[in-house]
Amino acid sequence: MRVESAYSPISEPSPWWLKGLAIFMGIITLFMALGTISAIASPILIDRLLPSDYEEVESYPVDGSEEEQAEWTENEVFWNELVEYYDEMGGLMEIQGVHSGILAIIGLFSTLVLWRGDRDFGIKLVGSWIAINALGGAGLFWMFMRIGFMPDFTMNSQDAEVIDLSFLEPLTLVIGWGQIIICNGFFLAILALVSMKSKPEVMLDDRSDTPVS
Repeated sequence: MRVESAYSPISEPSPWWLKGLAIFMGIITLFMALGTISAIASPILIDRLLPSDYEEVESYPVDGSEEEQAEWTENEVFWNELVEYYDEMGGLMEIQGVHSGILAIIGLFSTLVLWRGDRDFGIKLVGSWIAINALGGAGLFWMFMRIGFMPDFTMNSQDAEVIDLSFLEPLTLVIGWGQIIICNGFFLAILALVSMKSKPEVMLDDRSDTPVS
């Protein structure tokens, strides 16, 4: 007597669960590709539009009064701090561009795999995409907070002291981390739904075959 045990499908799920996720990932991938281009191009444009030497903006008043020279020196310090801040932000944007580029590549692969109907591999790719998006986003936000959400001269200037800006940093922290958690939680919820709905329903099929003597 030979006994065979196998899982037999009851019904096949709609292929549009995977295709719908593929369309969703395709749209996200498009935005990631645009974000990559923007993140790489922005520092280049800033370097071209923002002179590093204040002399290119305003010549030093050699024949000016002491007050004019002191004002020029103060403006030069202001300008140098501004340029330094944008240099740091430009470096961060380049890292963000690499991060977005990686997500765009994985997103493109996941879109093609899901549209083809390869459920297991496609879901793994999307899961990897979510993990990289969450970890990379957290790292980029941490780097951004180290640089600061505004240049130091804004925080130290007498004009800024008129308005209490102490609430901005904790508010930025709450919004930033909240956005990372909510967005990636939303992606995980979509992935879990598609994973559940696209899984074929199966039943255990036990058959006993008695060979004919």
